[in-house]
Amino acid sequence: MPKEYEGFVTEFGAKYDGRMKSWYVPDGVVISIFNPFIPLSIELVPASNWESNVRSEFKDDWKMIKSAVYKKAGYRCEICGGQGDAHPVEAHEVWSYNNQTGIQKLEYIISLCPSCHKAKHIGLAMVNGEAEAVKKHILKVNNWKMEDLDKYINEAFYLFDKRSSIKWTLDLSYIKDNFHM
Repeated sequence: MPKEYEGFVTEFGAKYDGRMKSWYVPDGVVISIFNPFIPLSIELVPASNWESNVRSEFKDDWKMIKSAVYKKAGYRCEICGGQGDAHPVEAHEVWSYNNQTGIQKLEYIISLCPSCHKAKHIGLAMVNGEAEAVKKHILKVNNWKMEDLDKYINEAFYLFDKRSSIKWTLDLSYIKDNFHM
């Protein structure tokens, strides 16, 4: 981890294990605070905005947008470097949420293999009976233990429930700024 991040992670409770030469989140500390540092994080879109996304707002341009994202990533997953069997990669929208303003802002779009994309939306994977395969993928990519993953999934669904009670306004300025629309 870069030195400039060490203050952040220690301020929020992460610890460094010198023997293992790795950072860990001790019991009692919320794992999801560290999403920016987790290789394969879970990103559940609030139920109140399931029908609102780049694809729904830019129907005519979606194919061009996702093709540009795939090409930029070299048709590989930007998290694990892998590719899918049926199709190499999928486009994943990364959002930030401002609880005070109710704005769901598109930060960027990344190229993910189908396994990493299912992990981002693990709720849908659970509904589709793919939970165990997705969990195995998260464990492998993040090098975690099952109890850490179970805690993290519970935190992700808690946050999902909180965010789903808000009617979000989309900020899609990223598309206009990066795809000249």
